[in-house]
Amino acid sequence: MYSNLFDSHVHSDNSHDGEHSISFLCEHAQQKNLMGICITDHYELNLNLDQADICLRNSFMETGRARQAFDQRLLVASGIEMGQATRNIEKAESVLRKYRFDFVIGSLHCDRYMDDYAYVDFSGLNVELVLQHYYEEMLELCQWGAFDTLAHMTYPLRYITGQYHIQVDMSQYRDLIAEILRTLADNGLGLEINTAGLRREISQTSPTLEYVKLFRDLGGEILTFGSDAHRAQDLGAGIECAMDMAKEAGFSYFAFFKKRNPRMLRLL
Repeated sequence: MYSNLFDSHVHSDNSHDGEHSISFLCEHAQQKNLMGICITDHYELNLNLDQADICLRNSFMETGRARQAFDQRLLVASGIEMGQATRNIEKAESVLRKYRFDFVIGSLHCDRYMDDYAYVDFSGLNVELVLQHYYEEMLELCQWGAFDTLAHMTYPLRYITGQYHIQVDMSQYRDLIAEILRTLADNGLGLEINTAGLRREISQTSPTLEYVKLFRDLGGEILTFGSDAHRAQDLGAGIECAMDMAKEAGFSYFAFFKKRNPRMLRLL
């Protein structure tokens, strides 16, 4: 049983797929005895950004109000999940200059050739090629590196393996994944253990222990934990499992972020 549970990946109804308001999420986080949460609503750089800009502004303002309202009761951090940032780096960097986020998640939900993998029918597709494109673009994202942690590194497997039950030999991507993790480590960036898969058919974290250990071996020091909750009942789900995994991989600390700086907490 851990005493310092912090959920660094949470979506409100300012995300297209989120269900609950930020204040409602904060109330539930407090009831679940979480130390804190970071609101990281989606901002997908490969999509139409007019509506996204409105939602982002609302998310940032509402998070600020919640931080004041829950002061001394819950740490409320302001963040963003920037999807596919390398598709529009100029816009991504403009957003980061405009808003004083505590925390920036870098993520990929698709490659340049497909829609978000959540909406793809993988039956009959060459999944090996899909994953090759995915990890090649992920390496580009990490080389850009204007974020704090890399989210759900094995995201496509939620659907390829979890939903469509297609088994993949991941060893063919080991060198490419190692280069991704080395790039994170060399640049002082974090790796997220995302626990959403524990609530899905795939029943595993993203990434799994193998890659968390590899990140450690390559010099990685910063781990963040995220439930990827899109509704209040999933807040903090699986975070203790992620903490156990971090300890097994050789980590003694994990991080949450304030003003883009990691605050290290012991795994207690």
